Amino acid sequence: MKDARIPKTSILEACIKKQELIIADFEKEIEIIRAEITTRDETESQETSRAAGQNELLVRMEHELTFLQNELNTLETINPEKVCEKAEFGAVVVTDQRIFFISTSVELVEVNGTSLFGISSKAPIFPAMKGKKKGESFDLAGVHYVILDLY
Repeated sequence: MKDARIPKTSILEACIKKQELIIADFEKEIEIIRAEITTRDETESQETSRAAGQNELLVRMEHELTFLQNELNTLETINPEKVCEKAEFGAVVVTDQRIFFISTSVELVEVNGTSLFGISSKAPIFPAMKGKKKGESFDLAGVHYVILDLY
């Protein structure tokens, strides 16, 4: 199994790239909404309720953007050279079911043709696996996981 390890550097790069793309999409959407609000303000819109809805959406999206940027900052703190011997922040946990990267909630990411899940320490599965080592197992929602490798 050691030969099949996906380099943690590649995993981290893929997660950062995915996060940056999501952030870029949010920034574009926010700019579109801002432009619509500005245009509407200039043309004295009769649709005040719609304008209020747009403002509310803008505020929610800006909050989400801040969250996404914080997640990116968290990813950037991970040292890919650190070898983890237990399930903890920065670890790659290879189970018989899935591969997890304990980092942020990146969800599904493809690296070198392999799918893995970026999970945060707030994910429901994390407490079940936290501190476990290679060869140990854990259960969540009726699913049994055996840790085959951890690094």
